Amino acid sequence: MTSDHHARLRIVTAAAALTVALLALVVLAACGSSGGATSSASPAAAGPITATDDSGHQVTLAKPAARVVSLAPANTEIAFAIGAGGKLVAGTSYDDYPAAAKALPKIGDFQSPSVEKIVSFQPDLVLATGGIQSGLRAKLENLGIKVFVVNPSTLDATCADMTALGRLLGVSGKATTVVAAMKQRAAAIEQKVAGLSKPTVFVEIYSKPLMTAGTGTFIDNLVTLAGGTNIGDAAGSGYPSFSSEVLFKDNPDVYVATTGSMASPVQIAKRSGYSGLKAVKDGRVYVIDDNLLVRPGPRLVDGLEQLAQMIHPEVFGSPSPVASATP
Repeated sequence: MTSDHHARLRIVTAAAALTVALLALVVLAACGSSGGATSSASPAAAGPITATDDSGHQVTLAKPAARVVSLAPANTEIAFAIGAGGKLVAGTSYDDYPAAAKALPKIGDFQSPSVEKIVSFQPDLVLATGGIQSGLRAKLENLGIKVFVVNPSTLDATCADMTALGRLLGVSGKATTVVAAMKQRAAAIEQKVAGLSKPTVFVEIYSKPLMTAGTGTFIDNLVTLAGGTNIGDAAGSGYPSFSSEVLFKDNPDVYVATTGSMASPVQIAKRSGYSGLKAVKDGRVYVIDDNLLVRPGPRLVDGLEQLAQMIHPEVFGSPSPVASATP
């Protein structure tokens, strides 16, 4: 064999070895990209973050927000729950949970937050809500500030918002864990009430005039998930007035007053005509923290669990402490 033939053979062998090595690198890269944790940590995963809020607007950030202003107590609760409380630079005067929320600088109250104060905190993102705050978006966006509206009406929609905020705030891992735990707790309740009778439930939001929770509200959604039938549905959507005549006619099995109504089971039992209500006779009049029913955040599941105890004590045990309807 000539020296030229040996030289060519060495070149072919080296080329083959190089090809095998390159194939191995490709395989390793593919395996690494298939794992969730690996791919999320990869520099290739960096880039714009886009999420659609409850007003239908797409919000895009170049990178996770580092300075966040919350315009609603529920939004503040969500941020702390998903591990982004440290990114909050300001909140409202109504922010009271968790305890750390009370120490946040304030931009005003929930109904009329100060645009000037919001701007002074130089936020990367403002977490707003719907309804009375709907006009704020245009004002803030005209000033170059990104706004994400959190305005869900069901537990599932709340979980979706929490997941989206996890992406926008750079805490997807924690948000995913929290949401999964919430869904697991809710699913456990739904499974237990499936096939059971559905006691009728009246939820008192305010006493004078008597107001309840109708369709399209968290309370309606939670009562249904807890295995009850909300008689407030017949009054319409939102939080409508409800006549005592209709209440006496419907005669609910369970009567739940929120703390916002400023009523106690004993006071309710003493109202004119209420002694004839089935719920009063059976000692099934309760009071619940309204923040567990109307703030779209992680504590909605706490409210769901308490409602399940009130509606189906035969399955979940009586609420603790038991709210007696008798003096």
